[in-house]
Formats: sequence, C-alpha cells, structure tokens
Amino acid sequence: MNPNKVFLVQKGEIEGRVDPNFVSISKILEGKLQHSSFRIMNFGKCISYIQYGISKLANTEQKGIPIIRMNNLKGDEWDFSDIKHIELLETEAEKYKILNGDLLFNRTNSKELVGKCGVFRYPGNWVFASYLIRVRVNESLILPNFASFFLSSTIGRLQIDCLSRQIIGMTNINAEEIKLIKIPVPPLEIQAQIVAKFEAAYAQKRAKEAEAKTLLAGIDEYLLNALGIRLPEPTEKKKFFYVRASQVSGGRLDANTYNADRLLAINAIKSGQFIVNKLKHIANFSKSIISESSDLPYVGLENIESNTGNFIETVEKQSFGSAIRFNKNQILFPKLRPYLNKVYLAEFTGVCSTEFHILDSKIEDLTNEFLSNFLRSSIVVSQTKCLMSGNTLPRLQTEDIENLLIPLPPLAVQTEISEHISAIRDQAKQREQEAKEIIERAKQEVETMILGS
Repeated sequence: MNPNKVFLVQKGEIEGRVDPNFVSISKILEGKLQHSSFRIMNFGKCISYIQYGISKLANTEQKGIPIIRMNNLKGDEWDFSDIKHIELLETEAEKYKILNGDLLFNRTNSKELVGKCGVFRYPGNWVFASYLIRVRVNESLILPNFASFFLSSTIGRLQIDCLSRQIIGMTNINAEEIKLIKIPVPPLEIQAQIVAKFEAAYAQKRAKEAEAKTLLAGIDEYLLNALGIRLPEPTEKKKFFYVRASQVSGGRLDANTYNADRLLAINAIKSGQFIVNKLKHIANFSKSIISESSDLPYVGLENIESNTGNFIETVEKQSFGSAIRFNKNQILFPKLRPYLNKVYLAEFTGVCSTEFHILDSKIEDLTNEFLSNFLRSSIVVSQTKCLMSGNTLPRLQTEDIENLLIPLPPLAVQTEISEHISAIRDQAKQREQEAKEIIERAKQEVETMILGS
C-alpha cells in the first residue's frame, strides 16, 4: 500500500473507528467484498455471547480445573502439551466453563498471533484464561467452524491487523473491535460444504506433518546406531544409591554427578564403536562478548526448532537487553534443560541470547556439523542428567559442558552421518511444506467461493 496515498471518506461512511489506518483498509475491504454473492454482515450480528476469560493464577500441580491459555491456541490446531489447572469456586467454574462449539479468540500477543482462533470441541470441564475471548455464535446463522476458517483467511487476517492496536510492544484487539469484522454469510448448507473441504484439507495436513515427525524421530536412533551406541534403559528411581571411592573422579563430589542413569549413558558412549574425548579437548568455547545493541540478526531460544536445530525467523524485529556475538558455522548450545535439543549450527553471523554456550571444533578430525548433530542427541541429555544448578531455571555450567564425552569417528564417517541426517531433515521439510501448501490451496479455493473473485 502506498503510504502517501490519500483516501477521501464521507462522514456517513465512517463506522466504528476513525483512525487513518482503519478507514483506509476499510475501503480496501469494501472493494474485496463487493463481488461476493453472499450477504455481508458485521461479525457482531452473528454473535450471541462474547466474554473475556478469568484472570486468576493457575498452577502446575493439576489442582482444580484445566485452563486453556493463549499458548494452547495455535490457530489451526490445539496444543495440549503444556496444560495448567486452576482452583475455582463452583460459580466461577460454571461462569467460565467452555462449551462444545465455543470459539476461543487470542486477544493479545505479537502481531502475527493476535486473532488466532479455534473451535473448542473436547470433553470434560475446561475454563479459559483472560488473554482469550470466548465467542459463541448464533448457529442458526453461522457455523462456528466456518467463522473460525474465515477469520483465519487472508481477508479475515487483514481485518484483524487493521483493527488491532499496539500497546507497549504487544498487539491487542478487544471484544467491540471483533464485532466490527465484516464476514460474508452463505446459506448454512454452503457453510457446511466449506467446513467439510477445510476439514479434509487439515486431515491431509496432519498426515503430512505426522510423516515429518516420524522422519525426524528416527534421526536419534540412526545416529546412535551409526556410532555403535546403545541408549541405556532408565533405571528404577531410588532415593539412595552409592558409588565406590575408586569410581570417583573429576572435580565434583556431589551425588548427582554419580546418578545411575547418567553413569549408564557415559558407559554406553565409552562402549561405542569409536574413541571418545571430552568436549573441552576438541572444541573451543567462545568468550561471552556482550553486545548491548546491534544491527546483526538476533537468535533466541524461541528461534531454534526442537530436535532439528532449524532457525525460525520471527516476523517482527526482536528486542533484547544484552546478547553474545557468534560467527557463522559456530555452534549455539542451550544452557537450560528444557531446550537442550535446540542446538543450532549458525548459518550466519549474529548475536544470541546469553542462554547459549558458543563453541566450535578446534581439531581437524571433527566437523562442526557432526558435533552439532551429536550435541542434539538424546545421549547428551542423558550425560547431563542431574547436573543442572539453580532453582527457578536450572542451567548447565561451562564445566559440565566441557566434560561431555564426544565420540570421534573418522571424517568420512562423520560426513556420511551428517549427510544422511541432512537428507532426513530435507525430507521432513518437504513434508511440512506440502502440509502448508495443502492448506493454502484450500484457503484460496474457499476464498474464491466466498468472495467470487
């Protein structure tokens, strides 16, 4: 859009807000919607009930009722991998109980995530948090899934971007602004056809994504088999265990260093097909050169995909208090246990979160690509078992990283392993891309049906 273009608007044409961005995009929307053969309505006319979620503190001890938060709402899908609970009075639980067919709408987040919505159709008692808005539609007029699909469409997203506001670095949209969204309303039988088309497309998408996950899940097993390492079975948890004095070595004498599972993992590496060495003998650790501000690209833990090490670029420029400079082809190794599989082999020079160790090979017989693949493996997590220090967010200290055992196969074997893993990742990426294309084609077909162009 030309930022210098002037839009002339009659007083009687102004609806809702009067800021230039809203008015100008409203004129664009009018042009896009004018060819639709279906009646255009404000979404508010289709809503029978709208409500903000509850703002009480949730817990991780599974006490009370499960609560849906904004991180559980992924737009096209739901993610229940991180569910919290909340203890409520019976009246509160009833007031915020999610019903089958309720549309949950993300009202505050980054610009690209505000407006993500999904129809909730899961059994049991659930409530929803304050960063979400519950929308219950008049189903004699519009189907919940049709409304959700339209709000996620190109023209739906355009309106959400137009209506939302930025406040202190966060984007927000409120209930009254949601009501202003213009939506074509086909007859219910046509809506049902559109819903069926989307559901079929999402079923194909999930199948492609499942194929990608299966491919990626096989990387760890392949790597360990190629190195002749057999991952030990977890031992029975014991409150007490002992270690002989002759087995004590190194600088740490705490019990966690000699945890049975950790020792089994170390022995498995030593019993592998190739010689091993401590990381400190084969890799350089970069000094933490703090950069307060930089024009270089920034990498945070959220920018690295788990298990694959792929870089995920954010839409908006990220802000940071301080960061560490790294160079292309260096390895960024996370300090925090939940993110240890987010090991990144840098594809560019940049700055990163202080929650990364930065290292690279210092010997000719070890490639950074192989090293990054091994550091991402489950056997590394097993080696670091119980070594974290700190209460709120336990971290791996430099001395713990330095003493990791790394197998050193010949360069030809390292190259073969790295190329094989790279080929698997490429296949997985292809499946993921095919999944995205399936949904994009469905969206384009449906938008043409709805808008008539």
